[in-house]
Amino acid sequence: MGNNTSSLPDSVIDDSPILTTQDWSLHHAESTDHGPLSVFIGQKTSQDSNLLLLAKGLKQYRHPSILKYYACAPNVGQIYLFTEKVCPLSLVRTQQNPFSTGLGIFQVCQAIKFLHETGRVTHGNINENCLFVTPSGEWKLSGLDNVQLISQAPANSSENRDILALGILITELLSRFTDRESQEFNEFAKSNLLLPDLSRRPSISQILAQPYFQQDYILILQYLKDLTLKSENDKEEFFSTIGDRLMSIPQQVLGQHFAKPLLSRYVMMDFTAREKLVPRILQPESVHPDAIFSDEYFSEYVVPEVKTLFLVYDSGIRLILLENFSSFCKSIDTATLEEDILPALLLGLKDTSPLIVSQTLRSLADIVPILGPEKVIGKNTSRIFCDGSPSRRINKESYNISWKPQPMGGAQAHSSEGENLPRTILPTSHVIKSFDDHRFPPVGAETEEEDLRLEESANNLEEWDNWGEEATSGDDQDNIGDNALNQITLSSIPPPSNKPVIVVESKKLQDDGDVPNLDGKMQLRPLQSQQPLLPQLAAAKDVEAKEELDFFADMTPDIPTQTSVLDKIEKAISNKKMEKFAAVLDDRDECQGWGEEEEGQGGWTDDGW
Repeated sequence: MGNNTSSLPDSVIDDSPILTTQDWSLHHAESTDHGPLSVFIGQKTSQDSNLLLLAKGLKQYRHPSILKYYACAPNVGQIYLFTEKVCPLSLVRTQQNPFSTGLGIFQVCQAIKFLHETGRVTHGNINENCLFVTPSGEWKLSGLDNVQLISQAPANSSENRDILALGILITELLSRFTDRESQEFNEFAKSNLLLPDLSRRPSISQILAQPYFQQDYILILQYLKDLTLKSENDKEEFFSTIGDRLMSIPQQVLGQHFAKPLLSRYVMMDFTAREKLVPRILQPESVHPDAIFSDEYFSEYVVPEVKTLFLVYDSGIRLILLENFSSFCKSIDTATLEEDILPALLLGLKDTSPLIVSQTLRSLADIVPILGPEKVIGKNTSRIFCDGSPSRRINKESYNISWKPQPMGGAQAHSSEGENLPRTILPTSHVIKSFDDHRFPPVGAETEEEDLRLEESANNLEEWDNWGEEATSGDDQDNIGDNALNQITLSSIPPPSNKPVIVVESKKLQDDGDVPNLDGKMQLRPLQSQQPLLPQLAAAKDVEAKEELDFFADMTPDIPTQTSVLDKIEKAISNKKMEKFAAVLDDRDECQGWGEEEEGQGGWTDDGW
């Protein structure tokens, strides 16, 4: 029906009614200030219409067990009565169990007692149609459009008329239950409340004193509602024994009727309750062996109350929640944690109390594994710390690498694909799977074995120089010279020659020398070392030192020189002089050359010319 513009301008009413009677239709509504509501809409026929009388009675007689009145908005031709959100009992009667029905009858009797003894009026119309149920399971009495003062009522229609109507209602409600308490009270109602003799009917106070209303679950719930009227000694005794008493009540009844009063502010602020009761409520059965709620009912009934308690800005309540947060945070769904609990926790970091701030930080640490650090502290995260533990032996079979053993040395050791590729020699111990899995050793963590190898390499450095000259000869010399920039200098000493090493083949740098060609795949292959590796690295280092790159070579100007006529003449004269003194060779001189000749054959002799 759209927005109501009379008394609740911010409310939105559903078009479809949930119940329609002769006088009104019941609709659900939503208000920004009051939340979910119910609206009774009726026709305005006169000033004494039933809906206006109902609104007047609800507004005048206020009680926890009477339907709560919010506003009445007479409009042109219609009347809007806004109350708390309820549902007619006739629609949910089959969903009521013996415990819910017992609590409901008790609440109705309390409302009637209030009207008879405090309001001094009679209801005059007690039946199932004037009973409503709230979402929390409480029963509410309505139908106050026929109330009459007891002093003005006839003698035969005073309180006894309400008792008779109550007896009929009780027999209808308890007729389908087979438990002993329900059957006994049903028999009491038939034999006492339905008597034709008005003088023999009990009063409402006598009805409430019956054993049916002395059941443990009814007494506990009533005590929690009247907690502010109790003394400290009574509360200490009550909270010391209530835990074991609650274990005898079905968990569904506990969750539906007891979760909210057990987690009320007055209960959580009591010292004895905080010590003996609250931990058993705020911890599911999987965490606390003596917990009152199982994990299933904890998530269904306790978590909504915890969500509401985080909105209460009371230091005592917040500290209780934070102390038990690690126990129940895993039972809360991630959406509730992220949208409701996390903002409330972050707000606690701004408090001036050191205790609240420290407990809040501990609670934030508990939800980091659930939500992740990005959602708890923000998305600006990066990896800062690494694993500095000693490296472990790596199994080469755990890596997706093609192993091709090849000997070191000549040109035949290289495959056809890798002849033009630079080769970087890496020890097996330096092969890693990824940067995330690599363990970087901390500074100063060298072992004794590595120190001995360093000392031995320093003593044998002269012998390794000769090895380096052989290693840099031939094709290897050219290869090292051409790819000096592509070599990787290892900071650690390579393994002995009898251990396999790995050759990492990569594509050459592009022509510009700046951007590497990444099209090619890196191939790791073990080689059977035939020579010590350190001399080769030392030789490569010497080549790098000798063949320093001239970065200004391309800037040298190429200016051609012009030859003058005088230079050409001098060059021609020098050529003629060389031809003049050139020796004339004979055919027989071609084979003998300058070798030794026999004496007397025209050659050189010992005597000279």
